[in-house]
Amino acid sequence: MTPKPTRILSKSKLRLAWNDSRDSSPSAGRPGVDNITASAFAANLDNNLSVLARRLQQGHYGPSQLKAVFIPKPNSDKERMICIPTVCDRLVQRAIIIYLDKNRKFPIYNSSSFGFLRDLGTEAAIKATVGYRQSYDWCLKTDIESFFDRIPRQYLKARVSKALGNHSLVPIISKIIDCEVKPTIWNRSKISKHGIQLGHGVRQGMPLSPILANLVLSEFDSRMEHLGVKMVRYADDIAAFFETKEEAQKGHRMLSDALARISLSIPGISDLSKTQLLGPDDPIDFLGREIVRVGDNKEAVWRVATKQIRKIVRRLEEEYTMHARMKADSNFQETVIDVWDSISSYFSIYKGAYNFVSLDSALRGASRKIIGDIFLDLFGETALSRLTAEQRKFLGMSHVDFDETNSELLA
Repeated sequence: MTPKPTRILSKSKLRLAWNDSRDSSPSAGRPGVDNITASAFAANLDNNLSVLARRLQQGHYGPSQLKAVFIPKPNSDKERMICIPTVCDRLVQRAIIIYLDKNRKFPIYNSSSFGFLRDLGTEAAIKATVGYRQSYDWCLKTDIESFFDRIPRQYLKARVSKALGNHSLVPIISKIIDCEVKPTIWNRSKISKHGIQLGHGVRQGMPLSPILANLVLSEFDSRMEHLGVKMVRYADDIAAFFETKEEAQKGHRMLSDALARISLSIPGISDLSKTQLLGPDDPIDFLGREIVRVGDNKEAVWRVATKQIRKIVRRLEEEYTMHARMKADSNFQETVIDVWDSISSYFSIYKGAYNFVSLDSALRGASRKIIGDIFLDLFGETALSRLTAEQRKFLGMSHVDFDETNSELLA
């Protein structure tokens, strides 16, 4: 009888996973420790798939170490660490995900979890949060401390084994769970600074990490459901709802106790903490949205927070300066197109926002300012001052400063 991994991770299944992956597109991910790019892998795709399928069939496959990439956080001197698998390893993980998702092999489907699940996601999570906010006066907003880096591997492996039994994917998934970053003389101190400990946690950046994270928390989700807690969880972000302040305080203890069973934790309640107790009139900042009650009937809605709009505008203005674009070997025409592609993506993400008109005004103003600043850098203030209002309008330079636009948001 053909072993299951041969069928699940056959050449044809790997090809399907490749065709459905980002690596097969122009926006492919970065190379891993082997420095093989997605385009290089694709150039000899048929042979590479054959070799990979044979290694899997013969039991010779094992994932490579991960490549650490440090990305600066916007408007901060801190960096985010992403752990990048090789193109080959990403492909194997995507094929495994397709199989697990299609056959619902992991018990990760419940009323609380919305992250990284087909047909759910951020939009569904926000809709559920708004619904709960309409009915409940108190919200406990928190997130799990250093979640991915503190996931207990033995517990996770036990959950995988319990879900899959004697399945021959179990050894491969266990090896993926144990993947570590390849240390170098340049990254050792940075890795340590990010709190990474060998043998602990699941590295972020692997395609399988999100589904494994949901599996780690599936028993926690079930326990909260059993206790009657109305909760929305997206990865490590949690919003739980209660009728009274006392029930919310008790809910914090319930969440803390349940997470402690798997060596995880949430911060205590305080004004400076990531755990906050929010009353009937307090806005809930969740997944980049702000859930508030508006009007005489106190209808719960979601909007883009003013600080989030500022953050988006600042990000656009920093990314699309003439210097930055020239450094990226981009020309003016490409820059205009890219600016509007970025803005259109924000419009798509926030299309249901209660304050969409304010967002629209701010982003359109930002686009005009970006174009105006590029012309200013190119031609100077003297040359531009000679332009008529009609000429400035034609060049897309007339704009409302963001501070003016923002004054409307703050009203």
